[in-house]
Parts: sequence; structure tokens; C-alpha cells
Amino acid sequence: MSNNTVHYDSYKEERDLILEYNQIDLSDAKITNIVGIGVDNITRAQAVVKVMDMIKSGGVYHVIGMNPYKLLRYKSNADLRVICGAADLHLASGAGIQWAAEMLKTPLKERIAPLSFIMDIIRIAEIKEYTIFLVGGKPEIVERAFFNIRKSFPKIRIVGRHGGYFNAAREKSVIEAMRKSEANIIFVGLGFPREDKWIHKIKGEFKNTVFISVGGAFDIISGEIKKAPPFFMDRGLDWFFRIITKPWRLGRFLRTVYFFIAVIAKRLFTR
Repeated sequence: MSNNTVHYDSYKEERDLILEYNQIDLSDAKITNIVGIGVDNITRAQAVVKVMDMIKSGGVYHVIGMNPYKLLRYKSNADLRVICGAADLHLASGAGIQWAAEMLKTPLKERIAPLSFIMDIIRIAEIKEYTIFLVGGKPEIVERAFFNIRKSFPKIRIVGRHGGYFNAAREKSVIEAMRKSEANIIFVGLGFPREDKWIHKIKGEFKNTVFISVGGAFDIISGEIKKAPPFFMDRGLDWFFRIITKPWRLGRFLRTVYFFIAVIAKRLFTR
């Protein structure tokens, strides 16, 4: 690919952005049950404020995004269910989750698009001087993601980055680098479910960090993979675009179909 530069405009004045987030009310933040798995029923702005509160209060947290495929995996696998239950924030990142909530008459406030949420976190991190560590992807991918983030947010404090392809021996040094960086936020893009399993395994070694599972976001931020066309993005069908362009993901598609059937069945047979 000849040009991998991706630029994200910081479109709000710093003072206005801080004021906006300071006015966000979290009192109506609730959990919505989607076929047995809890999802945070919050707006994207509320999600950002929750992360800000996590950093302010200290401690270790895990933020995950939920889509139909992930939700079914969490529901059907005992180990993943434990990891999901231990996470601190479950974002409705997939359009199918929003559809399911509507179908079950427990509507969500909004779908929280993963890339938009990540950029909101990076934007507020630049203003508040939060520190960030990037883990995931091929070394050249995470390096280009780092470059593009720095180009879009010149004052951002990225205190470390590391590719996601490491063995058990290398893992110790990666964790040590993350710990020594004392990053406020660690974006982990190892792919699902590896990233969530890894965060759950290592988070006890940290003191004050918010881990955010970002899946393949580094591929998009780096410019390696283009975002889905607007037709798909506007309708929350970016997942469908990825399936039709990557047929080997058919298994995920079938699980998603099963999810839709399960939701419709619950709607029909639950009074």
C-alpha cells in the first residue's frame, strides 16, 4: 500500500470538550440484559466519562466491546463467561446488539462504534495528558498506527508500543514494559478472544491502568485495512462487509445468524 497515512481531525475546542464531558450525567447508566449477557446501556460520551472516572479513581479496569458474535461466545464458553463477568464496561459496539435490544423491548441509547470511541479516548487523553500504551498487530502495523495517532494528536503521550506477535518467553518483557510505562490506558489489539483472555490473565500485575480491548482497530488506524464503505458504516453493517470481503469468516456469520434467531425466539416466547 503506497500511502498508509490516516488523519483524524480533533474537531472540538479543548475547553468546550472538557466542559461537555463535565456536564455528562451518569445517574441513568444501567445494564441491559441481552439473551443472558449484560451490556452497559450508555451513550458514547458516557462511556468516555466512565473511563475518565476509572483513571481518576485509580485501580485496574477492563473495557470490552460487544457484538453478536462475541456475545454468543461469551454466553456459550464458561471461561469466556468468567472473563466477561469480570470486565468493568461492556460497550454495545455491534449494530446487532442494538437491534436485539430493540427487539426485546429494552432499547439501548446508542451503538458505540469502536473506532469512534477509541478516537474519543485518544482526544481526551491528549487534553488531560493521560498516557497510552499500544499492544497488538504486526510490528509495522502498530508502528504506523502510532505514527498516524501522533500526526492527528501531536500532544498525545504514547509511552510505549509493541507488536502482538510474541511468544511466552517474550511475553514477560512485554508485560514488564507495560508495567514500567505506568500508562493510564493500554489499548490491546490481539483479536478476540485472545486479547480478553490475556488482559484477564495479566491485569493483576498492574495497579492503575484501564485496559481497552480494540480488536483489529490498529489495522484500520494504520491504514492497512480501509474502513467499510459509508453504506455499510451508516447502517452498522461494517461486520457484514468484512464477512463478504473475507469469506473465511463465514463461521462468524453463522453464529451471528444464530444470535438473531435466538433473539427472535425470545421475543416470541417471552411474555
